[in-house]
Amino acid sequence: LNQFDNEDVYRALSKYVIGSTNYWDGATIFWQIDESNNIRGGKIMNYNCITGKRVKKPFNHISWIHKQLKMNDFNLNQCLFGLCNTSSITKGDTICVVESEKTAIIMSLKLPDFMWLATGSKTCFKESMLNPVKEYNIIAYPDKTEYQAWNKTASLLNKKGFNIQCSDLLEITDVEQGADLVDFMI
Repeated sequence: LNQFDNEDVYRALSKYVIGSTNYWDGATIFWQIDESNNIRGGKIMNYNCITGKRVKKPFNHISWIHKQLKMNDFNLNQCLFGLCNTSSITKGDTICVVESEKTAIIMSLKLPDFMWLATGSKTCFKESMLNPVKEYNIIAYPDKTEYQAWNKTASLLNKKGFNIQCSDLLEITDVEQGADLVDFMI
């Protein structure tokens, strides 16, 4: 709210179905909702409200709603964060894929003409996660140091009918190791 217009922020909160929980004093819930509007999971992450950075001390504050609700029989079947929004665009359109849910949301505010989705982790840039968006043109923006791995995956998937361009923007830019697109843009 300090960085963007209130109306735009509330529109993004609604579009990405952002929740919150008191599990960690107002932590964020990033709901993973697929293209058929099925809830696949809810990732809980805690952020410092001043810096906007994740709380990592005294431990990394990441959990899942099914664990906190003690849903022991729950079968986590992850999907891309923001996948539920693809119904608003046409197959063949371009979507942008980043690692962090927070980055997808902020980039949707910075560059709203693009559809922004997130893998949720560097290791989730893979075929099973990307299959629902195979019919779209994909521009992947890996965090700094992840370009080689994501580009290799993109090359393999392109041989299977995907159309993925992997951006090396952060690799060739003077940003710190592990930086993401938001670190570059803001």
